[in-house]
Amino acid sequence: MQRSLALTLAAFALVLTGCASQPEPYERPYTDAEIKQFALEMLSRSNLSYEDYEKIRAALMKPSHRMSNAIRDVEPQEPAGARRG
Repeated sequence: MQRSLALTLAAFALVLTGCASQPEPYERPYTDAEIKQFALEMLSRSNLSYEDYEKIRAALMKPSHRMSNAIRDVEPQEPAGARRG
């Protein structure tokens, strides 16, 4: 009886120790500049023709070109059954 109680308490202590461990560090989202830099690096490693390379590079270098597709960039949509007044 004493042995099973000791094993139960030891297992319970191990479970509590596991629950008290530190969580993984928070990963911040990438900035638009970091995404653009990564896209340019991948583009430079691609085997595109010069014309295609220049076309894509010009599109990436436009100041108004945003790389992020985060949820905050998506416009809210109305439900399918919503009536317009």
